[in-house]
Amino acid sequence: MIVAFSVSPLGVGEDVGEYVADAVRVVRESGLPNRTDAMFTSVEGERA
Repeated sequence: MIVAFSVSPLGVGEDVGEYVADAVRVVRESGLPNRTDAMFTSVEGERA
C-alpha cells in the first residue's frame, strides 16, 4: 500500500519549515520506503 500526504501546519505563522522537517524526519526514521517531493510525502508499507 502507498500513502501520500502533505503537511500544512496551521496557526504557526508563515515559517512552517521546522514543522514540515519534523514530519519528514518521523517518516524517514520509520524505516518504511518513502519519497518526499515538492507537494507530497509518499510512504510504502503493508496494510495492518
